[in-house]
Amino acid sequence: MTTPATVSAGCFDQEVWIRIEGRGNFQSSGSIRKFVQAMIQRGRREFVVDLASCDHMDSTFMGTLTGISQRLRELGQGSLLVINVTPRNVDLMENLGLNFLFGIEPAGSIMRTPAEAGVSLMQLPVDTTMEKDIILSAHEALIVANPANADRFHDVLEYLKHGGHGAQGSAGH
Repeated sequence: MTTPATVSAGCFDQEVWIRIEGRGNFQSSGSIRKFVQAMIQRGRREFVVDLASCDHMDSTFMGTLTGISQRLRELGQGSLLVINVTPRNVDLMENLGLNFLFGIEPAGSIMRTPAEAGVSLMQLPVDTTMEKDIILSAHEALIVANPANADRFHDVLEYLKHGGHGAQGSAGH
C-alpha cells in the first residue's frame, strides 16, 4: 500500500487553495472531493490546486480534478487552476486531454503559494479506504471529458461496475 498524500487547504479572498504533497492518488481523492463539494455549497467557485510537491498522479486523482471542473461548468461559474505542475504531471494530464478543461500552469522558477497572502493551510483528513464510487466517478469523468479515454479505462470501469470490491488494481492505472 502506498503512503497517502498530505492534503492541505485554505481559503482567502475568493480562492480556495488545495495543496497535495506526495502521491495524488485514490487515497487523497475522496477527501479532496468532499472538501470541494462543501466549499461549493458555501458559494466558493474559484479553486487552485498546488502540485509543487506532488510526485505522481493516478487516474483516479486526475479524474477527481476533472469532476471538479465539470461541476463548476454545470454551475455556469467558477474555475479550476492546477499550478506548479511538474513536466511529468503536465504530460499525464495532457495525454488525457485535461488541458482543455481547466488551467494547467507548469512549475517555474518561482513557485506560487497562498503564503503570499499570509494564509497558512490546514491539513485535511485523508481516507485511506478504497471507495469504489469515488474511483468509478473519477474514471467516468475522464471519459466524459475526452471520449478517447474510454478505451484506456474500459477494463477499469467494467471491473468496478460488475463487482470489483477491492478496486486495488485500478488505482494505479
